[in-house]
Amino acid sequence: NVVRAASTMANRKYDIVLFGVTGFTGKLACEHLLSKGYPVRWAVCARTEAKARSVLASIASRLGVPDDVLPPILVADLQPSNADPEHARLRGVVRDAAVVITAAGPFEKYGEHLVRMCAEEGTHYADTTGESDFFRRCIDLHDATARATGARIVSHCGNDCVPWDLAVLAAHELARDRFGPGTTLSAASTFTELPPGVGASGGTLATAIYQLGKKRGGSRTAFDPLLRLPDGSKSKEATKVRSPKSDVYYEEFEAYGGPWIMQPVMGNCVRRSNALLGYNAGETFAYSEAQLRHPSFVRWIADSSYNALIGAAIYVPPLRTLLPAPGEGPTRTEMEAGYLKLHLRAEGKAPDGKEFKVKGLMTFDEDTGYLCTGRMLAESGVELLEAAKAGGEKKAGVLTPATAMGTSLLRRMERELPMKWEVEITD
Repeated sequence: NVVRAASTMANRKYDIVLFGVTGFTGKLACEHLLSKGYPVRWAVCARTEAKARSVLASIASRLGVPDDVLPPILVADLQPSNADPEHARLRGVVRDAAVVITAAGPFEKYGEHLVRMCAEEGTHYADTTGESDFFRRCIDLHDATARATGARIVSHCGNDCVPWDLAVLAAHELARDRFGPGTTLSAASTFTELPPGVGASGGTLATAIYQLGKKRGGSRTAFDPLLRLPDGSKSKEATKVRSPKSDVYYEEFEAYGGPWIMQPVMGNCVRRSNALLGYNAGETFAYSEAQLRHPSFVRWIADSSYNALIGAAIYVPPLRTLLPAPGEGPTRTEMEAGYLKLHLRAEGKAPDGKEFKVKGLMTFDEDTGYLCTGRMLAESGVELLEAAKAGGEKKAGVLTPATAMGTSLLRRMERELPMKWEVEITD
């Protein structure tokens, strides 16, 4: 395919196009954009117009908004067949958009064509993937193209991994602002608190089953694509992920903490950010993530049984009928009662050799797995749009939230989401 030079934002028909609106998280992203009423030209894109229309009508009824404020519905298939009209239809949607945001997963199934077309058309892109293999593949295949067209291709723009990625970046920026250029961050640890029994949507479970059941292997690259620099070389900014592999008692929190399903994804996202930003000036940067455990033994039994059911469903497809279907998920009441507390502990060194520590706490007063993921995706789209319109520093390629949007996204989240970030430097 011939790479087309990126059009100016003003020439695009739509500021933002949302894919995945009929899915659980996509509905929440659509609801957020409608409730905010931002002065942007936006549309939704779905494979089936009737299904998307039904979803929009349901959202309008919930919000009490008239039909005439609903976004247009575009029709395209994220898995186009070899027929030219289907490819052309999807490319036409991408070409008409300044920014594409998508919650349509599994992304290895539904994201490949979309990312490639966004990179080729100079269209900015954000998704909610938690699939590290997909992210690596995007870097390997599309980073150079995106840099050539000026497209920012940004993965992990939801609960996976915005809070963790931005917390580490914000700690580094705070220290650098305090002590000056040359300040380094040598290590950062995050500790995650979630409510007990957090439910999963059908889409998340479909992704988990797909990822755990797929065949591994295939061609290998010369080095981990997460370490690829804009010139194609390997970054010297290495990250050592030291997340616990079993439960450890943390005296500070008076709780055990240990591995969880998204722990490796957070580590990979931070690894990519450090490779591009260099938190420790060429020295190895250490990162760890642990989920603090709810002490209830009954809760542990329930969670373990649920995880076992997911594992069994990989090999016994009929068991999948016992799990939520795509488009289904936690109830509104459950999501509004949810929360996230993300504790950050970091350490580093000032240019004069003085060592320091950073202590941070990021809190969300509602569920981040879905409700705030939809919000984070929508706000990432608006952030990318506003940055593109403002001009300034040119960032392009396959990026993380920290490297594409920086702490500007963090400040936006504090304004627009039920979220708070507190951070301080301690001796």
